[in-house]
Amino acid sequence: GSEVSQESLLLHGPFARKPKRIRTAFSPSQLLRLERAFEKNHYVVGAERKQLASSLSLSETQVKVWFQNRRTKYKRQKLEEEGPDSDQKKKGSHHINRWRLATKQSSGEDIDVTSND
Repeated sequence: GSEVSQESLLLHGPFARKPKRIRTAFSPSQLLRLERAFEKNHYVVGAERKQLASSLSLSETQVKVWFQNRRTKYKRQKLEEEGPDSDQKKKGSHHINRWRLATKQSSGEDIDVTSND
């Protein structure tokens, strides 16, 4: 008959997901080269990316994603260096400051942003 199993639809239907990509394990020498390139420039595009990828035996996509992840790590490290008490670190502090301005609240008494009530 023409019966199609539910499992078959999930695996091969119009909304089937691509199989999960295997994580790239970069060699120490590849990481060294990528880190050096990142020190010079946090963005690598076009011919430079193509050249770097081929010299490291990686795809351009692997290089692109490595740089995306490295920029994220860099930003996180920058925030941590500023210290846990910096305003950037307090999630939502800019919203509270905007609320204070909008409602003309003084910043004298702090608002507990961590409580769940």
